[in-house]
Amino acid sequence: MNIKNIFHNRFAILIILISLFMVIHYFLEGTLLPTTDTKDIWFYSGLGAMLFSLLFIEPYFTSPKNVLTNSLPLFLVFLAIKNNYANYTIWWCIFGFISLMAISSIISIVLSECGKNKSEQSKINKISNYIKIAVVFLGQGKILYSIVFISTLILYYCNDKQNNIYALIMFIFWFFIILINPKNLNNSFSIKKKDKNIDAIGEIFAVQSNKIYLAKVFEDKKNINKFTTIKFKNCQDKTLIGFIFDIYELNNQQWVKICILEETSEGNTGLTDKITANVVYKIENKGLKIQINNFVGIVSENSNILKINFEYSKKERDLEEGDLLKVDIGGKSIYYQVVNGITNSETLETKNKSGFIKGEAIQLGEWDNKELDFKKFGWVADMYSPVFKVINIEKSPNKFVYPEYKLGVIPKTNIPSVINLHDAISHHIALIGVTGSGKSFLAREMIKELMQDTKIICVDFNNEFAKYFKGIGNVVNNEYVKIIQNKIDTLVIEYEKFANQQNKTVMTECDKIIWDNLKKSIQEFLKSNDKNISNLELPDLVNTTAILEYTKYFFKVIFDMAKNNETNDKKILIVIEEAHTIIPEWNFMGSNDKTSQSVINTISQIALQGRKYDIGFMIIGQRTANISKTILTQCNTMICFQAFDDTNFNFLGNYIGKDLAISLPSLKKYHAVVSGKAIKSNLPLIVDITRNELNKNVNE
Repeated sequence: MNIKNIFHNRFAILIILISLFMVIHYFLEGTLLPTTDTKDIWFYSGLGAMLFSLLFIEPYFTSPKNVLTNSLPLFLVFLAIKNNYANYTIWWCIFGFISLMAISSIISIVLSECGKNKSEQSKINKISNYIKIAVVFLGQGKILYSIVFISTLILYYCNDKQNNIYALIMFIFWFFIILINPKNLNNSFSIKKKDKNIDAIGEIFAVQSNKIYLAKVFEDKKNINKFTTIKFKNCQDKTLIGFIFDIYELNNQQWVKICILEETSEGNTGLTDKITANVVYKIENKGLKIQINNFVGIVSENSNILKINFEYSKKERDLEEGDLLKVDIGGKSIYYQVVNGITNSETLETKNKSGFIKGEAIQLGEWDNKELDFKKFGWVADMYSPVFKVINIEKSPNKFVYPEYKLGVIPKTNIPSVINLHDAISHHIALIGVTGSGKSFLAREMIKELMQDTKIICVDFNNEFAKYFKGIGNVVNNEYVKIIQNKIDTLVIEYEKFANQQNKTVMTECDKIIWDNLKKSIQEFLKSNDKNISNLELPDLVNTTAILEYTKYFFKVIFDMAKNNETNDKKILIVIEEAHTIIPEWNFMGSNDKTSQSVINTISQIALQGRKYDIGFMIIGQRTANISKTILTQCNTMICFQAFDDTNFNFLGNYIGKDLAISLPSLKKYHAVVSGKAIKSNLPLIVDITRNELNKNVNE
């Protein structure tokens, strides 16, 4: 039994003092309790009210309203006993003080209401605060009721010589009562000895999950810090080791949340004193440092199979969009990728709120190191499960066998994102993003790899690829260009005439010459052994219509050759840079919309059937709003870099999901969301494509 704890319990003190009073009264007066005479009623009422106020009211609150509640009954009491005072001066002093406390309390309450909508620095609130401080201090129960006690003690007992000893003892009794400090008292009925181990900091209060515990901190251990390592023994006699990840105040009591990292059955706890079950001890454990640094938070409500919400509580505040997280579900490590962070608050009690950050992460699944792929997991994480940041999973290969190609890694990890380039081309691929986000760089990287067994034709009227591929040249032989140019101009002139005025013979002849010369050029390129990449350069044509006609003829010829098996069994990749200039959406076509639509129809036909003939597209553009959806919807692999417009979000959301589509504006440079048939992942994910080469003056 801990005697010290008993003398800090307000209920125990009340019982002790009442018992002591009864013993004193019995020895001095011969009875355990006082009589019901008037003098005894006032005297012992004052003593009892003072004791009750001291033990059960003042420890919790004292306000002007309390002072008013105490003053009004005393006001009436002293009016009733006025005639009992031989010296009215003493009565007027006491009565005046009580009246002053009552009036001051009323003034303080009124001023406080008047200044409710004003700042603390306003004059009325300053005056109200000064009055409140004075009233609360002078109007304490132990002061007001002491006045009743002392005055009646002097009035009824001190003037009676027979009661001088009784009065003296009662005065001493009162003196020791007012020495009690109510702030050091507690309500606990337990007389159990508290753990005196110097490392004991609190006691387990509740269990949220098998990894998350709540503990109440001992009153003398207020200097607890987040991420302090701890140890405690549970009811199954297992030693649990973990750390504190959250601290909060409620009802003048400090509480902590604990995350468990290890569980052992060891008898030796590493502490000098014997430990008590469910008592939390502070320990030094440097071995947990890495796990603590990687702790992110705990799974929170409204999580589902595809996405978890988590309460963010990381030691180093360095979590970013795209970071990889891990949660254990049923003994398996399931991985998630951060897509968002939202500020939030929770209500602790009336008018008390605690702010926190809620993170959101989408499921990638269970990692298959042999396949270098995430496999979707079909269940949700348990509530309050701890969430950890992941840097590495397992050692993965640095090189991949073509046609597999390493796009990049999941941000801040060694985990690769792999694409099958043959699948990407045969089923078409699109790279979308603002200027400077990294799409053209990645396109050039993939083109370099594909040149091993694929013939690449770049439809790039700005000659961007010519800067990076030496000797790229024109896919149309220069000796045929002028011939084709002349015939295209003739055709355009004929097209502008009325149908009954057109020279059909000339038009048929021009069509054949254009077709034959384009076909010869393409065949020469496909047969060459030393040239795997060419550019479709525009000749000097009369107008935009002529340019579109030239482009349409090129695509029709190459598709016809593929269908007729005249491509020498070569895989062909057609790269369309600045796609909105070649295949614009219908509302961006302008005055040449009929000719533009004819080009789009031709390219659409290739996109729909090209796989059968080994022809694929790589579409590169800035905004999906400007590019023909007929073509884009045929792209089964999508690589999305930073984007800002709503059209991108709405269209790309169907490919990569709404959560990742919303994250596009905040993507870093050279970060992209990848998804589709060619990507070795069942679910979309954010990838960092940064290379060393990016630091060498590579600009889009």
